[in-house]
Amino acid sequence: MKKLGEKLRILIDQEAQALELFVVHHTVSPTGLFRFYVDSIQPLSMKSLADFTKHVSVLIDEGDFGDTPFTFEISSPGADAPMKDLRQYHKHINRTFEISTEEHTYKGKLEKIENDTLHILNEVKEKGKGKKIALEPVEIPFSEIKQATIIISFK
Repeated sequence: MKKLGEKLRILIDQEAQALELFVVHHTVSPTGLFRFYVDSIQPLSMKSLADFTKHVSVLIDEGDFGDTPFTFEISSPGADAPMKDLRQYHKHINRTFEISTEEHTYKGKLEKIENDTLHILNEVKEKGKGKKIALEPVEIPFSEIKQATIIISFK
């Protein structure tokens, strides 16, 4: 299964790049289910995911992937999934994130990305009766992020 998984990963990586997609994460189950989560710098549509899955399926059928039966799925990571790749952040500028590093947890709006550093306006509760929220600029190198998720709001 391990060699099959590597072969599938290489194929899907190559084909994803050709369509301006990238693999964010993948899993393999002992029963032969290979799941690949892909994203793009631009908003990702269900149609583009379906087209990509059909394209990869044809290549698998035409290729040499052995006689062991397996199943593969391709989907997006989902709106509530933690971000794993720096390229995912670009389409979410001006959205609110919760970002954890080894030392701190930040909650704030992603303003911009420069090189490999995220610039957010971190929400800080001021001390006192009114407990207003102040915004402080924070720079977080991508390499220091342990987990980051978008805070979904329905405004």
